[in-house]
Amino acid sequence: MKNIVFDIGNVLLEFRPKDFLKGLGFDKNISNRLYHLIFLSDEWKELDRGVIDYDIAYNIFSTKAPELKTEIKTVLDKWHETLTPIYENVKLLKDLKEYGYNIYYLSNFHKDAYEKMYHKYDFLRIGNGGVISYQVNTLKPDHHMYATLLSKYDLNPTETLFIDDSYENVEEAQKIGFQGILFTSCNELRNSLQQML
Repeated sequence: MKNIVFDIGNVLLEFRPKDFLKGLGFDKNISNRLYHLIFLSDEWKELDRGVIDYDIAYNIFSTKAPELKTEIKTVLDKWHETLTPIYENVKLLKDLKEYGYNIYYLSNFHKDAYEKMYHKYDFLRIGNGGVISYQVNTLKPDHHMYATLLSKYDLNPTETLFIDDSYENVEEAQKIGFQGILFTSCNELRNSLQQML
């Protein structure tokens, strides 16, 4: 194995939108509405794909729930603040890099949020490269995401291990020939890597 490919959300950066909404002080009913309106929406996926921006998303969400315009703006302005490092996995990534493995990223992510995280956290800058959904206008588990990573960096999938918290994403990677690990906990990930590498 030469290459380790990490998903970012909920593998390297924790993303808990319900906890984020609760932390903003909204009552339970408003938090629940905002969660479904924003985080479970098609527009959220379109942001990941990079085909709309926050201004467009805000206008769409505000049209659907005009009485929540202020709350919607707060969520869109601040949601990336809830993205915090999963330190055990970040240390693992850095250890793997030191051991000589090539590190790549393959993640569904909004352009604006990814750029903020990229500049904020050094571990997103020490890899050998990656493919982020907004860059290719599609989402995992679309085959194109994986194929783009392989072709861009001339990787052999049989020499490449992919780590993701989504079963569907890992399954698609395995169909292409990657080795795969479904992330469930930091300890399990470390144990799995010790067995596979």
